[in-house]
Amino acid sequence: MSENSSPTSGEEALAALRDRLQELYRRRGRPSYRELARLTGQALSHTTVGMVIHCRKLPRLGQLELVVEALDGDPEAYQALWLAADEADSAAAGTSAPARLGGPYRPTGTAFPHTEAIGGVAFHPDGRLLATRTEGRNATVRLWDVATGEPVGDPLTARNGWVHELAFHPDGHLLAAAGDAALRLWDVTTGEPVGAPLTLHSAGHRTVAFHPGGRLIAVGGGDDTVRLWDVTTGRPAGDVRTGHRHPVFAIRSLTFHPEGRLLATAGNDATVRLFDVITGEPVGGPLVGHKSEVTGVVFHPDGHLLVSTGNDATVRLWDVMTGEPVCSPLMGHIGFVSEPAFHPDGRLLATAGLEDGDVRLWDVSAHRPVGEPFSHSGAVRALAFHPDGHLLATGGNDATLRLWRGESTPEPHLSRRRADRLRARLTAVREDRDRLAREVAALGAAPGAERDGPSRQVQRGGGR
Repeated sequence: MSENSSPTSGEEALAALRDRLQELYRRRGRPSYRELARLTGQALSHTTVGMVIHCRKLPRLGQLELVVEALDGDPEAYQALWLAADEADSAAAGTSAPARLGGPYRPTGTAFPHTEAIGGVAFHPDGRLLATRTEGRNATVRLWDVATGEPVGDPLTARNGWVHELAFHPDGHLLAAAGDAALRLWDVTTGEPVGAPLTLHSAGHRTVAFHPGGRLIAVGGGDDTVRLWDVTTGRPAGDVRTGHRHPVFAIRSLTFHPEGRLLATAGNDATVRLFDVITGEPVGGPLVGHKSEVTGVVFHPDGHLLVSTGNDATVRLWDVMTGEPVCSPLMGHIGFVSEPAFHPDGRLLATAGLEDGDVRLWDVSAHRPVGEPFSHSGAVRALAFHPDGHLLATGGNDATLRLWRGESTPEPHLSRRRADRLRARLTAVREDRDRLAREVAALGAAPGAERDGPSRQVQRGGGR
């Protein structure tokens, strides 16, 4: 059967996966199952390796990925075949196929008590801590132990001001909070401020994100400018003029591509825009489709998709390379949709409803809902997936932070492998960036070369 055919039964779909696996196994010289088990770091036994290769029944996706990696294959090339077999299997059994993609999630019973509405939540990169922020002019930021539900240290106050958004540094040692007039950084270990607050360049709602490389932090707000700051020095590292227009505040959300070269912004002018971080220049034209404010934007973990949410009750998926929609808008929420977040493996997307109080899960490949929505007794303002994906945190106007546990359990060896692949890609990007910076510097030093101050400032900032 061809890779591109559409199996009509579970057995046909499973046979397609089995044929592809055994072809890879033959090409690699039929190594012993014990040797393959060793190559998985003993994450799988030789018996399990043999069961995966024979594929008489559908293996777990994580087991399949490990065996394919051990055979020097590309795990992503097998995911579509696995999903097709899983869907056919589930259809024959009369169950919902996406349940195996990390959902549905169920309450854990862990309570994180708050006295005010919760406006933001973020997991620490190692998954052991959770940060929350409350709404209002006396906003507080707190750190929580995920395992116990207990607060860690004293609240981090915003000094009688709003806190609009939180972000952990990729290495986890810093927590950033963007407020009305300042960006504040705290040491996660001590809870102490790091440096003086950074004075921001415009009024209005703030959105903040760390660059994946960790050297830069980006802040957007009331005007059409995203300012890049050097985390080490606390100095501005360049501006990106987005072109978003709005009389109150222009930029609602921003996010960096996983490989660090692109910055995406969501505007109150109903557009999404992409920019080159090094040059500050637009990449393609605005992404147009939302009928009103775009409230959230996030890249897929692999970087090939961009998701946006809007005040028009839609969730939209965009192809990053072409700037075109990849499917019809995802519908289901009532009114304002925000806080899009991808499961770490990229197969699930979560969105929050400000008006309907629902959290919805979506199958990213099939472009459809997963299970029934789960609700708060009020607007949902914040959500985040645990780095291992087995937990989802949600919070909102009911002053309740809830943890939901998925049916899948975390597979640390897979998380490490995915992280290693991402780090390898980032290393390649940094090496390419550094080479480009050296070439540009050499051109700038040549006799008669033009010197463009602002452009070079963005270039230096984007190079970290």
